[in-house]
Amino acid sequence: MANYATNLFFASTKNEEDLNKIGLFLDENFSDNVYERDNDSIEGEFFSAWRYPKELMDDMITSLEDKDNIYIRVLTFEYSSEYVSFRVFSHGKWKVKIETT
Repeated sequence: MANYATNLFFASTKNEEDLNKIGLFLDENFSDNVYERDNDSIEGEFFSAWRYPKELMDDMITSLEDKDNIYIRVLTFEYSSEYVSFRVFSHGKWKVKIETT
């Protein structure tokens, strides 16, 4: 059985359609997600197997209209393997702030 990593997620943008896409993406890809939506942000958590779900997050970014004007941060951790990842998406690019292996 895979260990599950916890992903704490936050995104903000003035583009309402992109926030709708993010909410839909979380619902379709992470059945155990919990999030709250505000006028210009979405925040919550979801679980993934072992590590940060890079491929899925890249797919989500690809679906967005206004990539240059969205801010996203994801903190992923899995205690038993002592794994931590913190990533920020800003100005159209991901930056890995920290990742342990």
